[in-house]
Amino acid sequence: MIKVKLSDNKNIKCFGVLLLVKDLLRDYSIDITDSDDYDYEFVSGKEFVDLSLPLQESIDWGIEQLSKKSGDYFIFHAGDSPSIMGAYEVFIESNAKYMFKKYLMTQEDYKIPSIIGKWWWGTGSVLDKGYDIPDEIYSRMKLQGYNVPMNWPHLQNLQIGNQNRDIDVCAIYRGILDIDVYDHEVKTDILYTKHRNGSWNKLTEIENKYNIVKGNLPSDQTDQILSRSKIGVSPYGMAELCYRDLELTRWGCLILKPDMDRVIAEPNWLRANETYLPVKMDWSDLNETIEKVLGNFKDYQYIIENARKRMVEACSYEAVCLRWYNIFNNLSGIEHG
Repeated sequence: MIKVKLSDNKNIKCFGVLLLVKDLLRDYSIDITDSDDYDYEFVSGKEFVDLSLPLQESIDWGIEQLSKKSGDYFIFHAGDSPSIMGAYEVFIESNAKYMFKKYLMTQEDYKIPSIIGKWWWGTGSVLDKGYDIPDEIYSRMKLQGYNVPMNWPHLQNLQIGNQNRDIDVCAIYRGILDIDVYDHEVKTDILYTKHRNGSWNKLTEIENKYNIVKGNLPSDQTDQILSRSKIGVSPYGMAELCYRDLELTRWGCLILKPDMDRVIAEPNWLRANETYLPVKMDWSDLNETIEKVLGNFKDYQYIIENARKRMVEACSYEAVCLRWYNIFNNLSGIEHG
């Protein structure tokens, strides 16, 4: 039995899924313990990254924090995107065996500078970051096998929507982030709003032709709208994947979202033209894609069915447990994905 101690068992963002499967993990010879008698410690992102500090101050603080650790430990970057800014610098100066993330990119993609390492925001900030990652370091950057939407098990329960869907397109999400959000020196709420609000602005061009519902609605109203919708638009937020992707799939909507091909994920159920239809990041082809789909909606039903099937399979908690069993079983040479 491998004994694992979580550095912060109240950190849902890092460890929520592991806590949900705590009992099930014992069937896979993994015991999450509060005892000081453990084999490995899982260290949460809050213990080595502080977004409220300037980047270099956060890095220096994180290195100091991890220097106090003893024994074998893995670090878990809490970020929901593949960005490694602020965590990578600490990782390479620490004694952590591995850094686990929800999502990764290829070494080539990491080389391309972007605002705080989030590629879809482009460049032009004081923190345009890219990383030339050596093979040895990249081999120790691993996927943790679960992501934030899996913290809500009910999202995996498939629902049957209305047979006669009278809403052509729904775009239901928070489009305007009206609070100040900073990632170190960069104000990111503006970038979030620009991308999400951009989809709403584009949809206004075809509102006179189709029944379109957009905005930020309470959850009880959202479910009712999704159950009646043919197409669901799902923008990026602070990361590429969010719980909206699961909600749309749960209710049987066809997902339209910016291309996810750069993202290395596990579970990997969002695949272009297989479980969702990709559109351009600037939404320039959004309306054209919508019109094409609505012209022959039945031709896209297989994508909806694929998405529902793969989501349930990929997001199973048994798959999470098996992944961690394999990680420990092959500790010296685990592979991405």
